[in-house]
Amino acid sequence: MGRGRTSQLDMALGLTLATVALWALNIPVVKIGLDGWSPMAFSFVRFGAGALIYLAWVIWREGTIRVRRADIPKFAIAGSIGIALNQYAFMYALEATSASTVTLVFATTPLWAALLARALGWEFVKPLFWVAVPISLAGVLLVLIGEGAAFTFDSISGILLALGAPLTWGMYSVLARPLLRTYSALHVSAVMMLIGAPLIGILGVPQALAQDWGAFAPSSWAAMLYALVGSLILANLFWFVAIRRAGASRAVALMPLQPFLGVVFSAALLGEQIGWEEIAGGAIIIAGVTLAVRSVVPIGPDHDPREIGVQE
Repeated sequence: MGRGRTSQLDMALGLTLATVALWALNIPVVKIGLDGWSPMAFSFVRFGAGALIYLAWVIWREGTIRVRRADIPKFAIAGSIGIALNQYAFMYALEATSASTVTLVFATTPLWAALLARALGWEFVKPLFWVAVPISLAGVLLVLIGEGAAFTFDSISGILLALGAPLTWGMYSVLARPLLRTYSALHVSAVMMLIGAPLIGILGVPQALAQDWGAFAPSSWAAMLYALVGSLILANLFWFVAIRRAGASRAVALMPLQPFLGVVFSAALLGEQIGWEEIAGGAIIIAGVTLAVRSVVPIGPDHDPREIGVQE
C-alpha cells in the first residue's frame, strides 16, 4: 500500500512538473503568435474553441453543464473578471512588453488572491504577510527597472497591464472558491469560459474579421495550436489529475518554478536578454509570494482557489 501511494505521488508530481512547464512555455509562445494574430482575435479563437471543448468534456464526464440559478451571478462576475478582463490585460501586456516581464509579474498572483480573500474575511493573515507584500512589490519594481521601463504613457500602460493580468487572475481564484464547494474544478472552468469567451469577442470578433488570414506564418498557427491544446486543455487535464492524486498543497508547492522556466523559455525562443535586475527581481518576487502564502490561514473548510488551474 505504501509503495502504491508513493508511486501515485511520484506520478502526480511528474504531472505537476509537466503542467508548470506547459504553462511557462505558453507565454513566449503566445508572444510569437502575436507576430501574426491581433491580440483579442487570438484570445477569442483560443477561448471560444476551448469553451466548446470544455463543454463537451463536462457533459461527457458529468452529464450536464447546468448550474443553480442562485450561482449564476457568481459565475458571471468571476468569469467576466477572470477570463475576459484577464485576457484583455494579458494579451495587451504581451503586446506592450516582454514575455519575461509578464512571466515574472504573473508570479504575484497568489499575493493578490490572498489580499482579496483577507478583505472578504475568508482568510486570516499573520503579521508577516504585511512584510511579504512590499517585498514582492519591490521585486516587481526591480523587474520593471531591468526591463528598461521609462515613465512614458506606453511604458506605464504596459506596466499596468502586466500587473492587471495577475490581479484579475487572483480575484478570479478567490471569487471562484465558493463554487468549488458545489461543482468540480472542470465544471467551473467550463462555465467560466462559456461566460468569458463572448466578452472577449467584443474586440476579438472585429479583430478576427479584419485580419488577413492568408498572410499567417506557420509559427502563428503553431502558437494557436499550442496555446489551445498544450496550455488550455492538456495542462489543465494534467493539473486536475495531479491535485486529485497529490492534493493542491503539494501541487502548488512546485508553482514557483513556473516564472523561472518562463524566463528560460523566453530567452530560448525569443532571444530576450535577461539582466541581473530581472533575475534578482524574480527571486525577490518568489521569496515574497512564498512568505505571503505561508502566512495565510484559511477560515473554514474551503478549497484551495488554485485548484481551478492557470489559464494564461
